[in-house]
Amino acid sequence: MNRISLAALLAATALATPALAQDKAPEPETGGWTPGNITVTGTRDSYAADEASVTRTPVPLIEVPQSIQVITSQLIKDQELVTLDEALRNVSGVVPSLPSEIVLVNPIVRGFEAEIFTDGLIGYGDTAVIDPGSLWNVERIEVAKGPTSTLFGGGIGSPVGGLINLVSKTANGKTFLDGRLRAGSFETYSIAADAGAALTDSLSARVVAEYQSSDDNIDVVEIERLLIAPSVRFAPSEDTEIVGRFTYTRIAQLEYAGLPAIFVGDPRVDPERFTGATNAPDTEVENLTAQLEWTQRLSNGLTFNLRGRRYENDFREFASSPFLAFFPCGAASGLNATSCPQIRAQLPASIDEWTVDGSLTAEFTTGAISHVVLGGVQWDRADYDAAIGFDLFNVEAFDYADPASDFDFFPIPALSGFNTNRYETLAAYVQDQLTIGARLHVLASLRYSRLGLTEFVGGAGNDEVYHEWDPRVGVTFDVTEGVSLFAGYATGSRLSIFFNGTNSPVPERSESWEGGVKFALRDTGLSGTIAAFRLDRTNVPTPDPGTFFTSIQTGAQRSEGIEADLIYEPSPAFSLLASYGYSDARVTADTVIPVGSRLPRVPDHRGRIAARYRFLEGGMEGLELGAGVTAASDSVIALPNGAEVDGYVVADAQASYTLGGVRIGLRVDNLFGAEYFVPYQYFAQDVVRPGNPRSAFVTLGFGF
Repeated sequence: MNRISLAALLAATALATPALAQDKAPEPETGGWTPGNITVTGTRDSYAADEASVTRTPVPLIEVPQSIQVITSQLIKDQELVTLDEALRNVSGVVPSLPSEIVLVNPIVRGFEAEIFTDGLIGYGDTAVIDPGSLWNVERIEVAKGPTSTLFGGGIGSPVGGLINLVSKTANGKTFLDGRLRAGSFETYSIAADAGAALTDSLSARVVAEYQSSDDNIDVVEIERLLIAPSVRFAPSEDTEIVGRFTYTRIAQLEYAGLPAIFVGDPRVDPERFTGATNAPDTEVENLTAQLEWTQRLSNGLTFNLRGRRYENDFREFASSPFLAFFPCGAASGLNATSCPQIRAQLPASIDEWTVDGSLTAEFTTGAISHVVLGGVQWDRADYDAAIGFDLFNVEAFDYADPASDFDFFPIPALSGFNTNRYETLAAYVQDQLTIGARLHVLASLRYSRLGLTEFVGGAGNDEVYHEWDPRVGVTFDVTEGVSLFAGYATGSRLSIFFNGTNSPVPERSESWEGGVKFALRDTGLSGTIAAFRLDRTNVPTPDPGTFFTSIQTGAQRSEGIEADLIYEPSPAFSLLASYGYSDARVTADTVIPVGSRLPRVPDHRGRIAARYRFLEGGMEGLELGAGVTAASDSVIALPNGAEVDGYVVADAQASYTLGGVRIGLRVDNLFGAEYFVPYQYFAQDVVRPGNPRSAFVTLGFGF
């Protein structure tokens, strides 16, 4: 298959023209894509002060020895972003999972799975469970690359590839009303509201809600999403803040299992045809979270923070799909060349999770050295119950080239393989960020984790406790004002879940090295990070060649490369974003998979460039124009390496006009109608999904 070279990628992305507008926002905005002074509460009081809540300390990002990118609310509005995968395309080294990838699929950061956090706390589960479905309730998105073991964990442990933190909109002491109507391709309709009220001088409330309905580019697939997210803020003094958040989301859609990669390019096969039982019940995902956060300034330089959350998930999946490992397509199963055996399945699951995190932050000096010390404890317990029902006896052929080919999903397969699992983390952590003299910044931290694993499947399973120590060290040197060099080292530990072996699984380990340069040049408007990295993952489960359908932990994988994330805003009228990532992600040890095999879904090259121009005066005042180009090289679909998909270049454009409190916006995706495929993860099979065709959406927004 064709590969897009680095030169071709850069040439394609260099064709972008300006990006676009903004809705009225209740929070103070800089008007740009550079994060301002971001605290845990999400306030912004400066355009150029680069801080993020994911650091958990009031330290500028330029002093943190780690690659951290922030997708601000301004950028979300400018690009008319609706889903998490759309937003993450702006960050280098990230391969988003798609909203329709329901089964155990997380985004990838630097070649490995990342974990999605909400307001600094983990939620056990995959993207289907954590993906907000809509960004309407998201104030900003923070991406911390590499192991973030020291300060974050829970559930099954610490993130291996990186952390994606979704910061929710929260009551902020202001009274306002924002709304949005959206319609467009695929019969898309949505209505959204965001209302806040200052009830008293110290008490405020906010309610965010959205309903959306749409089809898919895959025929007969319909998607319905509902979001309700109220919050309350109580701040009786400058020293005390208590925030309560409640969120309910529901997603329902007909399950799509992907197109077997062998049919890509086959003129007899319509890639946008639904490939399963059209009468299957919708897969439904319901999420319910309740979170309480108390921040108390005890004295100058000493702050206490306590966060707790209850999280419930109900997941009901109904699937009809090929099962290529057992039933190959075509002649190997006694079928014609365009037919594959199909199976029926149901996978109900539920999650009940409690999380508590308490910490103290102290700022002080010892001689010529200033310190920001963070210490805390964390407890997380996730109960995961699931069952599986596969009908392997009533397998039917599905002809991908015959539009009349279909089969009946009923009767629903009986359930078996009941899982009763508990994952529990008890951890303590401490971190010191030192500034020595005027230019040298040193970070040293350590986390102890007690990881409990209890898994029972049909009366057999694992019941183990592990003790892990994860250090993190780094150094940053200010070369000049606004330019710094950094280097860092970190490790991470996480439980190996759903392990099917003769011995209990030990925790998977990750080890990361990175270094580079950071920019925060206020006079020129240039900010960003350029970094090189290497990330190793060990104790990876791999098939046991001596025992059928079991695993052993002898696998190892490595990802290394370079990344660049830059934003250039020389004036309030113009913004330019450019990101590029090169990743060489491969298997370095395995019992079955050949060493050197590429890791799935990870292109060698991936990048994006986007820009916007705002008319700030004259007869065209209020008009904003923008465009972007996203490109990626080829990638393999699954392990062991077999099929792969070609690279692609896709353009998008936006335009908006704002008059008073009313804004109308237009967004066009896949502007030039590129035809391409992306790996689609469905039980690690060689299946793909066609990229969305050219599509357009109109948005009417208002704010008071």
